Amino acid sequence: PGWSAYLAGTERVGAYMTVNDLISDITSLRGQQYGTDMIMGWINEIEGQVIEEVINRAEGYNLEFIPMEYEKDQDKKLSIPDRFKDVYVNYLLSKIDYHNEETERYNNDVVMYNSAYDAYAAWFRRCNRAKKAPLFSKF
Repeated sequence: PGWSAYLAGTERVGAYMTVNDLISDITSLRGQQYGTDMIMGWINEIEGQVIEEVINRAEGYNLEFIPMEYEKDQDKKLSIPDRFKDVYVNYLLSKIDYHNEETERYNNDVVMYNSAYDAYAAWFRRCNRAKKAPLFSKF
């Protein structure tokens, strides 16, 4: 099953891109400069971050992130809805430009990534109730 299967309250927002869709978009923008193993590592970084920092902080979510492998997960849907795909695109572009020592491009990518990530996180938090902090009692 795709990642979107567990985001029960968010299906109304539309489509979710797949791993393969994301890699195709990145290849269209920057060419195939890095292998799929490297790109999958970067995709796993951002997926793990989104699950830990955003999704699992909402009531009803306690997901365990399992790193993906291109060969078996290329058709898996990613966690963030398509309308916020710039989170993934700009994250991957920033990684590529960083490793290519393209400082100006990297700086622009990071600004765009942070903006897209903040917009997604704010939207998700508006649509989902935050988990309550654990209560501590006097001993």
